[in-house]
Amino acid sequence: MNSLRFCLLLLCLLVQMQVFAQDVPPLERLITVDIRNATTESALREISRLGHFEFSYNPARIDGKAVVTVRLMNTPVREVLNRVFQNQVTVKSRGNHVILVRREFPEPGPKNFLLDGYILDEQTGERIAQASIFEKTTLASTVSNPFGYYRLRLPTDLPAVRLDVRKQAYVGETVLIRSRLSHSVSIRMTPVPPRLSLETLPIRITEDTTRLMSTLATLPVDVTSPVVDTTTQQRPKSVLEQSRERITRLFVSAQQSIHDVNLSRDTLYRDWQVSFLPFIGTNHRLSGRISNRISVNALIGYSFGVRAFEVGGLFNLVRADVTGFQAAGLGNLVGGHVRGVQLAGLYNLNGGALQGVQAGGLFNINRKQAQGVQLAGLFNTSIGELTKIVQVGGLVNVAGKSVGGVQLAGLANVAMGDVRGWQISGLVNRARTVSSGHQIGLINLADSSGNVPFGLFSHVQKGGFRRVEVAANEVNLLNLTYRTGVRRFYNIISAGYSFARAGSPDLSAGYGLGTGFVLSGSTLLTLEGTHHHLFYFDQSSNGGWNNQIRLSTLFETKLSNHLSLAYGPSLNWYFGNDNTTRPTLQPSIPLFSERTDAFSNARHWGWVGFQVGLRFGNS
Repeated sequence: MNSLRFCLLLLCLLVQMQVFAQDVPPLERLITVDIRNATTESALREISRLGHFEFSYNPARIDGKAVVTVRLMNTPVREVLNRVFQNQVTVKSRGNHVILVRREFPEPGPKNFLLDGYILDEQTGERIAQASIFEKTTLASTVSNPFGYYRLRLPTDLPAVRLDVRKQAYVGETVLIRSRLSHSVSIRMTPVPPRLSLETLPIRITEDTTRLMSTLATLPVDVTSPVVDTTTQQRPKSVLEQSRERITRLFVSAQQSIHDVNLSRDTLYRDWQVSFLPFIGTNHRLSGRISNRISVNALIGYSFGVRAFEVGGLFNLVRADVTGFQAAGLGNLVGGHVRGVQLAGLYNLNGGALQGVQAGGLFNINRKQAQGVQLAGLFNTSIGELTKIVQVGGLVNVAGKSVGGVQLAGLANVAMGDVRGWQISGLVNRARTVSSGHQIGLINLADSSGNVPFGLFSHVQKGGFRRVEVAANEVNLLNLTYRTGVRRFYNIISAGYSFARAGSPDLSAGYGLGTGFVLSGSTLLTLEGTHHHLFYFDQSSNGGWNNQIRLSTLFETKLSNHLSLAYGPSLNWYFGNDNTTRPTLQPSIPLFSERTDAFSNARHWGWVGFQVGLRFGNS
């Protein structure tokens, strides 16, 4: 019974090993061979048995009687076959078959040659996947596959061929290629030693398949010097950064994303480039690491930087800075700073600062400060400080810090810091401190203000003018009034009630403006103009209108820090067009009575009135 279980277990293990071997492509399977003075035909049978696959070839093209000797351990089948045929045969895999094709002798003066091989870890011998291999002159590039294999085609007329290899956490490699014939070049990379920063290590140079010209032990790096711990947790990315990266990933290929990570230390420069899509253009798949002077993109462009001029039919995606002019039919996404002019049909989204002119059909967003002009159909947002700025938004302007300049918006301006300039909006202005300039809008809000805000309602938290008043005058026995703004210019909101006194309005509502003058430490003189609408709810009024304009001169005398007595005379003008007469006045000094005008049926009255009340407010 135990023998049966053992046999079943062994069978399962063999089946699993066979299935695993089938998952790995035949050319990437590791085998150990020890073939000595055997014919090619025998060697292929042995390799086929060890790799668990079948060969397919034309015996007329492959010399099966040639004698070969190969001794290799844990080596990919691809390299074993290259050693057997001395790179004279091209190998391909289809399913579980390996196809051998005799290479044709190249014509005189071939235009291109092929380089292939494996990217290996120098310390462990493991194959490195997703390494970037590129040539700077032609911008030819590729990425090693999951088994570390790469294949690259280069022109033979290059004056010098330098194959560059980059991979995260590995020292950069540059391989000098002497031969212009197709051949294999396997490249070994050294991991970055512990406690060393990748930025401090120079690029290591090798020559084709020869040993190193300079080894890591001779690099001018102080191993004992303190460095920043590369394992330190990075700060969380902002919503703006995450959004920009998501949009970029929609248009950028996986291979370009790998290059962007691996080539973080490398920036390539080109005078110009033309592209159709991020991966279809003169910069090929290295576009994310290339800074262009002039860039023309038919649909969507992708580059590391722009140094003079860029236009895009739909989008321009730039990972670093833009200097000069940039325009896109839909949007510009820039990871760094913009200095110059940036135009887009829909939006501009920048991860850095703006210095110049920025116009977007819908919105503009800058993660850092802005200086110059911002124009947007809907809104402008800059998280950093705005200096020497004119910010114009169809709806809203938002500044994450201070504003030095002008904010002009259809609905609202918001500054989380100080304002040294003007905020003008159709509805609301909000700032922390207004140190110069003014706020102009229906509603103005500020923590403190050194200047006068102009609007229907203004509120200044620190150093503002706020009064709640309970008073009586000749028209209403009770008036509740709220004054807010600054002493030099404040808003007045008032409501009155006469407790059903005969001949008096049922209710009144008023709004006005006022200013105050300090006469002494305890006395304030306020000059106010208010307009009041008087409501008569009985049927005899027939829905007419009744209005009172009141010009008041009031003295405010302090009783305590927050309580004052307010009193003073007023000039009043009352006019209405319904059947009522002027309201009952107690007391009053008449000026004119029941005058009529030539262009309406309104009647007019005038008198001198008086008001007295208590005010509660800030000192």
